[in-house]
Amino acid sequence: MEVKGVAFLARQMMVIQDRGQAAWKQFIQEFAQREPLFAQTVMPVSRLPVEAFLRFNEALIDRLYGGETQVFWEFGARSAEYALGQGQLKTLFAAGDFRRFLLFTPGIWKGYFTEGELKVKAEANASELHLVGVPRPHIYFELSVMGFAAGGLKMLGAKNLGHEVLKGFSKGNAEVLYRFYVTT
Repeated sequence: MEVKGVAFLARQMMVIQDRGQAAWKQFIQEFAQREPLFAQTVMPVSRLPVEAFLRFNEALIDRLYGGETQVFWEFGARSAEYALGQGQLKTLFAAGDFRRFLLFTPGIWKGYFTEGELKVKAEANASELHLVGVPRPHIYFELSVMGFAAGGLKMLGAKNLGHEVLKGFSKGNAEVLYRFYVTT
């Protein structure tokens, strides 16, 4: 499995926003000494081996976010806010386009990762997002993807957004299944 460079660049942007350019530069220089892949320029279309990408995220969270893995959810939510507010998805969805947005998210998965699949069952009152076939189960995938869905739903006007974790890498399952409840 490979991760496309756009995921790395999104993380870079958020770290710079949160911790500043100097903190990012120091972190990436030190990390690149252990992982020479990150000493090279990462482009949006670069393909990063999943293990190296996960080590990068773990080190980043440990070093700059106190080891709090819940930050992965926040990264996902903020990515959705950016994409829908000023990025590539801004003109694709209108307020209340919950179902359409959720049905679009499997394409976003494919835009970032070369293996695994995100399946969506979008219903009127509850929708399920099911992440299957990920060869390297890791909480990063669970929280960032589900955080993206939650952030997107909020950006599109969801009120009282709730979710249930039916299965998750965080629970030791081999797949992820979340049920989201959306009201307007």
